[in-house]
Amino acid sequence: MTPATPRISRWPRRLATLLALAVATGSVVWSTHTIRRHLRESRREAMWEVAARSPQRDPPWAEPVRKPAVLALAALASRRETTSLDAAGLFGTTNVWTVHLRIPQDQAEALEPRYVEPLDRSWMGGGRFELRNPAASRNGLSGVRGLEFGWVHATVEFEDRTYSDAAVRHKGNGTYLRSEGTSKRPYKVDLDKYSKGRELAGRNTLNFANLVVDDSCLHDALGHEFFRSVGVPAPRTAFARLFRSTGTAQPEYLGVYALIENLDSDFAAWRFGTRKGVVFKPVTTELFSDLGDDWAAYEGIYDPKSRPTEAQKRRVIELARLVTSADDATFAARIGEFVELDEFTRFLAGMVLLSSYDGFLNNGQNFCLWLDPVSERFQFLPWDLDNAWGKFGWAGSASDRARASIRRPWMGNHRFLERMWEVPGFEERYRQALGRMLETGFVPKTLHERVDELAAVLRPVVAEESPIKAARFELAVTGTQTVDASADGPRSGRNRPPHPLKWFISARSRSVRAQLAGEEEGILPVRRR
Repeated sequence: MTPATPRISRWPRRLATLLALAVATGSVVWSTHTIRRHLRESRREAMWEVAARSPQRDPPWAEPVRKPAVLALAALASRRETTSLDAAGLFGTTNVWTVHLRIPQDQAEALEPRYVEPLDRSWMGGGRFELRNPAASRNGLSGVRGLEFGWVHATVEFEDRTYSDAAVRHKGNGTYLRSEGTSKRPYKVDLDKYSKGRELAGRNTLNFANLVVDDSCLHDALGHEFFRSVGVPAPRTAFARLFRSTGTAQPEYLGVYALIENLDSDFAAWRFGTRKGVVFKPVTTELFSDLGDDWAAYEGIYDPKSRPTEAQKRRVIELARLVTSADDATFAARIGEFVELDEFTRFLAGMVLLSSYDGFLNNGQNFCLWLDPVSERFQFLPWDLDNAWGKFGWAGSASDRARASIRRPWMGNHRFLERMWEVPGFEERYRQALGRMLETGFVPKTLHERVDELAAVLRPVVAEESPIKAARFELAVTGTQTVDASADGPRSGRNRPPHPLKWFISARSRSVRAQLAGEEEGILPVRRR
């Protein structure tokens, strides 16, 4: 008789089942942050594999930041005296300041962005993206992607001045996303957030733009200088060699940055002589759309940089109602009560001359509004011009942007501009502004000489950053011909050919003159997908 098989305990099998269930459950609740991190790493590895198969084995976006060159180290060791520095001196366009951000070790992780729920459907059709994520505290592409930038405590050294316990955070949208995986990220510094009353030349907020989309490094500086020259209020700029160190580590040289004046109450006091107005920074493809009577529906979209009064909130809502609902005769009769029309015409003409499609003419971002406390009229202020001068690669080819239409200068639907075009006399006033600018601020010979002047200042600083940065810089500031990306294979983003600034200035001037004379029709740029 065969002996009975002993019974095997069920507990090992039960334990295995419980472990499998725990693993499955853990997979389901795995954090979104971790998943995204792994996805980013996978994408980066895939990009490196593509680069390895390319004839250009070291693409510019993949080049690591080099150790500081001799000139950069000398600038860090020998600080300039800034005791008598005022705002005009701080924002001298040809200034190159030395700045060092010291991030404590326990603050370094907090400086990295945290994640919120991204906007699942950002594509709106018609060549437009939604740039406002209700789940994010910030507007723009970074908010749509679910990125939140938090302030950290840091020490900021600006030449011979040291600001302990200053506030530092990352900033930017496309410029941040384009710099992910590198050290050269954009920064915002608030000197008195944690220690009130501290300032530098009458300013407490400093913006450091990382210039990753601008090979010439001049678009912001030259663009804002151009707007100021034609009577449009615009921030002033300078440049900086930026260093960063974490904990006790040696300083890392990040490269050349643009230092851009903040559009806030300090700017308003300098430019408008008062702090009682409000600066708004809208992000919307439907500017002045009626959202009802509740200010809460407008606040996140118009992003006021100071606390507006009830009357100032009401002014935004009233203008939205006028743009949305008024008949043509009423709109034409009353729009001048809300908008400073001469200034707006200059702003619009400047944007059109610069073919600035990463903003007001297209996706509804990268400009600000100033509400004057006396006239109660809005003025339009340029901001973030790194994709101006015909650079924005999503708006047709480079040649299209150089020949872009002045008769219908916006992309897609633009209710506010469409209504303005129907106001009797407005288009003629705008065409006259274009003609004046072609004789004053947008003169190729003058602008070419200014490019040469600024390039001579930046050339040794850019060379310190990296050989590839320096090579692309030279093509951007000296090139006289362009190669459309579509004609040179599927190259886009960080691998797009450098955009020759002088070529665009000359080509744009010729085209606008021809369009004003009725000799050329102009091109309506189509968003490239």
